[in-house]
Amino acid sequence: MRAVIYARLSPTPRGEESKGGNLTQQVELSQALCDRKGWSVVATIVEKDTSASTKRGTKRSAEWERVKGLVEDGKADAIVSRHYDRMYRTPWDLEDLVDLAEATGVTLAAAQAQGVLDLSSPSGRLAARIGAVVARNETEMRVERQVLGHQRRRESGRPFWSTRPFGFERDGRHREVEAEALRQAYRHVLAGVTLWSIAKDWNTRGLFSPHGKEWRSSNLRIVLLKPRNAGIQTYSQWVEKPDGKRVRRTEETGAGNWEAIVSEGIFRALVRYLSDPERNTGGGGKRKALLSGVVRCSKCQAVVTQGWSKKNAAGERYRIYTCSGGRCITCPADPLDSFVVRKVIDRAEEWNAAPATDAADEEREAELLAEETAACERRTALAEMFAVGDIDASTLRAGVGRCDADLTKIRAELADLASQRVRVDLGDVEYLWEELDYEDPDRIDYVRTVVMQVCELVELMPRGRGVRSFKGEHCRITFRNP
Repeated sequence: MRAVIYARLSPTPRGEESKGGNLTQQVELSQALCDRKGWSVVATIVEKDTSASTKRGTKRSAEWERVKGLVEDGKADAIVSRHYDRMYRTPWDLEDLVDLAEATGVTLAAAQAQGVLDLSSPSGRLAARIGAVVARNETEMRVERQVLGHQRRRESGRPFWSTRPFGFERDGRHREVEAEALRQAYRHVLAGVTLWSIAKDWNTRGLFSPHGKEWRSSNLRIVLLKPRNAGIQTYSQWVEKPDGKRVRRTEETGAGNWEAIVSEGIFRALVRYLSDPERNTGGGGKRKALLSGVVRCSKCQAVVTQGWSKKNAAGERYRIYTCSGGRCITCPADPLDSFVVRKVIDRAEEWNAAPATDAADEEREAELLAEETAACERRTALAEMFAVGDIDASTLRAGVGRCDADLTKIRAELADLASQRVRVDLGDVEYLWEELDYEDPDRIDYVRTVVMQVCELVELMPRGRGVRSFKGEHCRITFRNP
């Protein structure tokens, strides 16, 4: 008899022993059974982290379909596994197997079960159906235990992370070097530094992900958008969409009992900034010019872009800034860069002085946080009332909609307050001259950040007819209040 060996490893939570033993053990036991019976093995098919439990009408895995295909094509007469629960876990999976047996006469055998499973006889089908019901009950009980466990963790507020997240230890304490890098990243992104530049800086400093991988714009963005950085607890679950697809949905469930790395206001501001559809989402690569997109034309208020001059008498070209609106004004780039940076350095001493705290803003932030907590509690109370039948689904939807609208307004105002207070500490600004290295353009990103923080507006003024050299009156700077 020709047999196909099928081994499957069920997905299991971290720290628990995998149900069904490891794949090598399953294959060895099945092979030993085939050897004892004198069956020839035509194929060995294995799959990892896959559940046999399916919803009615849902197809099984591609590997299981391969097993069925070998039987239906007449290339195999028997299916052999460690145990029958490797082949099916639900009553409808079993009925599919019964149909296969009736159509092909396939023999089912398990290394750790007595005899073979004869689905052609009523008694064999009865035994199989009883086994399927028991297996289904085990699956439902496991799901119930997992749901209750997640609920207890939500109520306690304690961290539950399957792997150590960047910036934290597994118990919720900060890993200070990573936490400080995150704090700086939030400030720098809100000040205009690209994700690409921050990722490159972290990689250069040896600050890799908890899995030892280098940072890219994409995975850095994911980490910065994690609510846990603001001490906010979340709960994720798989939900089914109307089209039948299952998606993972994550929602905030309140404050966690670990110390936040950044304030909630800073976190909300960054979420809004990175979610802004007006942002350039082309990848956030390195800047090619210090003031491109920062300086504006004084005539039409369009931003300037970098270009190149025509060749002079010596056949040389040089960088220029040109109005993007209609080429109203052009200016040599290097003198303008140097002039603006020199003005920023002159402003540094005043800027680095500690800013006065705004008591009204702090009071308003406390009020908003209290309102946010109250809205979250109302939302939770509505869900509990619906669960016990005190309100119907339409009332739940209306109430949750009002709560979500309130939360959106509250969090937007929190983000506004935080954005007003975000700024880069200039420190020793003499380093700005060193960073202006056009052989390594990504280094100028931090200089650009400082310029955008200190200067509210930089305008390019007309130079007059026939004037080629750059003078101070060709640039007008409006500084922000420190």
